[in-house]
Amino acid sequence: MTGVLKKLLQLLPTTRDKEADLNHASKRVSLTIARYRDMSREIQDEIDKNGFARYLIYDKGE
Repeated sequence: MTGVLKKLLQLLPTTRDKEADLNHASKRVSLTIARYRDMSREIQDEIDKNGFARYLIYDKGE
């Protein structure tokens, strides 16, 4: 897409709204991923502290 066309599209209200929605959704996803990553670390730390819990959580029950 040429630079001029891209600038013209950005001037349209619907395009601006969609870009704003996309940016907002992207930030929410990033925050959610970071939150779950931190939670996973906390759970892994607890498993490491409690030696036998690792076997209870990860046992596939074959």
